[in-house]
Amino acid sequence: MNINFLTAVMLLTLTGAFLPVINRLFRISTLLGAVISTFGYLLALFFVLISDQGRTILNSFFTTDEVSRLIGVLILVASWMLMLVVYWIVQKDKFVNELIGSVMISTAGALLLICANNFVSLTIAMELMTMPTYLMVLFSFDEKSIEAGVKYFFNGALAVGFILFGVSILYGLTGEFTFRALVENLFSDPLVALAGIFILAGFGFKITAFPFHFWGPDVYDGTCPGVAALLTGISKSAAFIGLMRVVFEAIPVVAPHFSFIFALIAAVTMTVGNLLALAQKRVSRILAYSSVAHAGYTLVAFAALSVPVSITGILYHSAAYAFMKTAAFLSFAALLYIWGARTMDDYKGLGKREPILAALFLIFLLSLAGVPPMAGFISKVFVFTAAVDAGMTWLALLGLLNSAFSVAYYIWIAKQMYLEEPTIEKPINDTSRLWVVIPLAVMAVILIVLGIYINPVVDASLHYAAKVGF
Repeated sequence: MNINFLTAVMLLTLTGAFLPVINRLFRISTLLGAVISTFGYLLALFFVLISDQGRTILNSFFTTDEVSRLIGVLILVASWMLMLVVYWIVQKDKFVNELIGSVMISTAGALLLICANNFVSLTIAMELMTMPTYLMVLFSFDEKSIEAGVKYFFNGALAVGFILFGVSILYGLTGEFTFRALVENLFSDPLVALAGIFILAGFGFKITAFPFHFWGPDVYDGTCPGVAALLTGISKSAAFIGLMRVVFEAIPVVAPHFSFIFALIAAVTMTVGNLLALAQKRVSRILAYSSVAHAGYTLVAFAALSVPVSITGILYHSAAYAFMKTAAFLSFAALLYIWGARTMDDYKGLGKREPILAALFLIFLLSLAGVPPMAGFISKVFVFTAAVDAGMTWLALLGLLNSAFSVAYYIWIAKQMYLEEPTIEKPINDTSRLWVVIPLAVMAVILIVLGIYINPVVDASLHYAAKVGF
């Protein structure tokens, strides 16, 4: 692991850990807390950007390559923008600095997860990313958030249990935890396949793939929308990259046998996610089931793992997803804070009442729907191209049908905002929109840029494809 990348992780972790302490000692203002957090993010971002220089350490646990640098930068920027919006939404809460500290520590775990090349470090990184979110889900401390926290905790424990059981089988067969050593020692054996199934099941919980998705909508709807933005966007993108490293680096000997399983799970996940999203009335649950559907789109690329363009599809969808889903939930959070808008009926006329926020929300919805020139469109192009190249035209066609079908509920939200008369007379919190508009605008610009300028993601995927032997 590059020492500069590790420095970025440590800076983010220490800033997040000491922010609540500083608040308790000096009772800092919300603005000062945001400034301290921003300083930590900027330093971490600087060290990630220069992580192609300097010496490396802990090489048997973590790796720093083009993928980790690219996704690391995107995760840091998305988390930084999330921090600013969350500060604005919960600025009056006395525990806001504890919440932001947890966000930063969880983000540090995500940075480690995308670099892990050893099952020990992967498990530790995944838990570092997940543990703070158990507390974050309970942030509201009302009945719904407590229910969401309990569901999230038990499903999170179940996920890591599945992964550890699979890892224990691999260790029993080879006596190794590192991905490189596993590649050299593993052989085509039923026990290896069984281990792979348990590991993939654990990741299935993390990315809310069918049939492990049932906890997701209840948790995303029951917790603070800012926390849901972290869980559905940043955490899941990091989990996609972690799964990619496991499939291509640790168990390639049996991974091709899982191609049809990936395809079947992808087909059911995106179909179930879209059908259930269309049946919802609460915008948060629509976005939650949309998150399930997008896990299915990413798994289409995993199903096409026999062709190198599958790596581009996974990387592009992970990069785009980190922004478009995070930003969509943050837009919902902002409109909920200002207008109390939860249901589709509450969104009527918000395009007139809140033109800038509504326009930004529409951009994120269009990217999720896969409308050009947004990043969501290009990512789906690569995902479905991978399926076609791998001889799974049926899966690509099903993905296209699902993508077209999903436009219905995204356009439904837009219709409520722009074509209906307002039902809410006045805002419940009439404050300055500057702190929320700027971060969301930054994320919208990044999504448009990623939809036009594809070289960074394509180059990173080519480097990784060469690394794993394509």
